[in-house]
Amino acid sequence: MEHRKYKPRLIDNRVTAVIGLVLTAYVAALTFQTAFSQSPHHSRWLLPLDRLLPTWALWAVNAAFYSYLVFLCAVFFRAVQGKERVLIAGWVPGILLGPVQARVSISLADAIQYVKSVSIAIAFVAAVLILLEASARDHGPSHGSVSG
Repeated sequence: MEHRKYKPRLIDNRVTAVIGLVLTAYVAALTFQTAFSQSPHHSRWLLPLDRLLPTWALWAVNAAFYSYLVFLCAVFFRAVQGKERVLIAGWVPGILLGPVQARVSISLADAIQYVKSVSIAIAFVAAVLILLEASARDHGPSHGSVSG
Protein backbone atom coordinates (compact mmCIF):
# COMPACT_ATOMS: atom_id res chain seq x y z
CA MET A 1 0.00 0.00 0.00
CA GLU A 2 1.39 3.36 -1.03
CA HIS A 3 1.18 6.25 1.43
CA ARG A 4 1.33 9.79 0.16
CA LYS A 5 2.62 12.41 2.50
CA TYR A 6 -0.08 15.00 3.15
CA LYS A 7 1.00 18.54 2.41
CA PRO A 8 -1.09 21.37 3.80
CA ARG A 9 -2.49 23.71 1.20
CA LEU A 10 -1.16 27.23 0.91
CA ILE A 11 -4.52 28.35 -0.49
CA ASP A 12 -7.19 26.47 1.43
CA ASN A 13 -10.31 28.63 1.08
CA ARG A 14 -12.03 31.10 -1.21
CA VAL A 15 -10.68 34.21 0.55
CA THR A 16 -7.03 33.21 0.12
CA ALA A 17 -7.80 32.12 -3.45
CA VAL A 18 -9.25 35.58 -4.21
CA ILE A 19 -6.21 37.26 -2.64
CA GLY A 20 -3.89 35.07 -4.74
CA LEU A 21 -5.88 35.85 -7.89
CA VAL A 22 -5.94 39.61 -7.25
CA LEU A 23 -2.21 39.78 -6.51
CA THR A 24 -1.38 37.65 -9.54
CA ALA A 25 -3.68 39.74 -11.78
CA TYR A 26 -2.04 42.95 -10.54
CA VAL A 27 1.49 41.68 -11.16
CA ALA A 28 0.40 40.27 -14.52
CA ALA A 29 -1.03 43.64 -15.57
CA LEU A 30 2.19 45.42 -14.57
CA THR A 31 4.28 42.79 -16.36
CA PHE A 32 2.24 43.02 -19.55
CA GLN A 33 2.34 46.82 -19.43
CA THR A 34 6.13 46.74 -19.17
CA ALA A 35 6.42 44.11 -21.91
CA PHE A 36 4.33 46.05 -24.41
CA SER A 37 5.33 49.63 -23.59
CA GLN A 38 9.01 50.24 -24.10
CA SER A 39 9.85 52.17 -20.96
CA PRO A 40 13.55 53.06 -20.67
CA HIS A 41 13.38 53.32 -16.87
CA HIS A 42 14.32 50.18 -14.94
CA SER A 43 15.20 50.08 -11.28
CA ARG A 44 18.76 48.83 -10.79
CA TRP A 45 18.40 47.59 -7.21
CA LEU A 46 16.00 45.32 -5.35
CA LEU A 47 16.19 47.64 -2.38
CA PRO A 48 16.83 51.19 -3.63
CA LEU A 49 18.99 52.39 -0.77
CA ASP A 50 21.64 54.00 -2.97
CA ARG A 51 21.28 57.40 -1.27
CA LEU A 52 21.68 55.92 2.22
CA LEU A 53 24.46 53.35 1.80
CA PRO A 54 27.87 53.25 0.13
CA THR A 55 28.07 51.11 -3.02
CA TRP A 56 29.75 48.12 -1.36
CA ALA A 57 27.07 48.00 1.35
CA LEU A 58 24.33 48.39 -1.23
CA TRP A 59 25.69 45.38 -3.12
CA ALA A 60 25.85 43.36 0.11
CA VAL A 61 22.30 44.24 1.22
CA ASN A 62 20.84 43.51 -2.22
CA ALA A 63 22.78 40.25 -2.56
CA ALA A 64 21.51 39.11 0.84
CA PHE A 65 17.94 40.07 -0.04
CA TYR A 66 18.17 38.32 -3.44
CA SER A 67 19.54 35.19 -1.74
CA TYR A 68 16.59 35.28 0.64
CA LEU A 69 14.19 35.56 -2.33
CA VAL A 70 15.82 32.53 -3.99
CA PHE A 71 15.46 30.62 -0.72
CA LEU A 72 11.78 31.58 -0.41
CA CYS A 73 11.09 30.53 -4.00
CA ALA A 74 12.57 27.10 -3.30
CA VAL A 75 10.73 26.72 0.02
CA PHE A 76 7.35 27.70 -1.40
CA PHE A 77 7.81 25.50 -4.47
CA ARG A 78 8.63 22.48 -2.30
CA ALA A 79 5.84 23.21 0.17
CA VAL A 80 2.98 23.11 -2.31
CA GLN A 81 1.66 20.72 -4.91
CA GLY A 82 -0.72 20.64 -7.86
CA LYS A 83 -2.11 23.94 -9.12
CA GLU A 84 -0.48 25.83 -6.26
CA ARG A 85 2.91 24.65 -7.49
CA VAL A 86 2.06 25.95 -10.99
CA LEU A 87 1.08 29.28 -9.41
CA ILE A 88 4.38 29.53 -7.54
CA ALA A 89 6.34 28.40 -10.61
CA GLY A 90 4.67 31.19 -12.60
CA TRP A 91 5.80 33.80 -10.09
CA VAL A 92 9.41 32.57 -9.80
CA PRO A 93 10.79 33.91 -13.14
CA GLY A 94 9.52 37.40 -12.36
CA ILE A 95 11.05 37.32 -8.91
CA LEU A 96 14.39 35.85 -9.94
CA LEU A 97 14.88 37.48 -13.33
CA GLY A 98 13.78 40.99 -12.36
CA PRO A 99 17.09 42.03 -10.79
CA VAL A 100 19.05 40.41 -13.63
CA GLN A 101 16.93 42.20 -16.23
CA ALA A 102 18.17 45.63 -15.15
CA ARG A 103 21.81 44.60 -15.68
CA VAL A 104 21.76 43.08 -19.18
CA SER A 105 21.53 44.40 -22.72
CA ILE A 106 18.25 45.88 -23.92
CA SER A 107 17.51 42.98 -26.29
CA LEU A 108 18.10 40.41 -23.55
CA ALA A 109 16.05 42.50 -21.11
CA ASP A 110 13.18 42.47 -23.63
CA ALA A 111 13.43 38.69 -23.96
CA ILE A 112 13.40 38.34 -20.17
CA GLN A 113 10.30 40.55 -20.01
CA TYR A 114 8.47 38.27 -22.46
CA VAL A 115 9.46 35.18 -20.43
CA LYS A 116 8.15 36.90 -17.31
CA SER A 117 4.90 37.76 -19.14
CA VAL A 118 4.30 34.16 -20.22
CA SER A 119 5.10 32.77 -16.78
CA ILE A 120 2.82 35.20 -14.93
CA ALA A 121 0.05 34.47 -17.45
CA ILE A 122 0.37 30.78 -16.58
CA ALA A 123 0.29 31.71 -12.88
CA PHE A 124 -2.88 33.74 -13.51
CA VAL A 125 -4.61 30.76 -15.14
CA ALA A 126 -3.55 28.59 -12.20
CA ALA A 127 -4.93 31.22 -9.77
CA VAL A 128 -8.27 31.24 -11.59
CA LEU A 129 -8.44 27.44 -11.46
CA ILE A 130 -7.56 27.46 -7.75
CA LEU A 131 -10.34 30.00 -7.11
CA LEU A 132 -12.86 27.90 -9.01
CA GLU A 133 -11.78 24.81 -7.10
CA ALA A 134 -11.96 26.64 -3.75
CA SER A 135 -15.42 28.01 -4.58
CA ALA A 136 -16.66 24.54 -5.47
CA ARG A 137 -15.15 23.17 -2.25
CA ASP A 138 -16.76 25.92 -0.15
CA HIS A 139 -20.18 25.54 -1.79
CA GLY A 140 -20.12 21.75 -2.02
CA PRO A 141 -22.43 19.59 0.10
CA SER A 142 -21.42 19.25 3.71
CA HIS A 143 -20.16 15.90 4.91
CA GLY A 144 -23.14 15.39 7.22
CA SER A 145 -25.84 16.07 4.63
CA VAL A 146 -27.79 13.39 2.83
CA SER A 147 -28.21 13.91 -0.88
CA GLY A 148 -30.80 12.02 -2.69
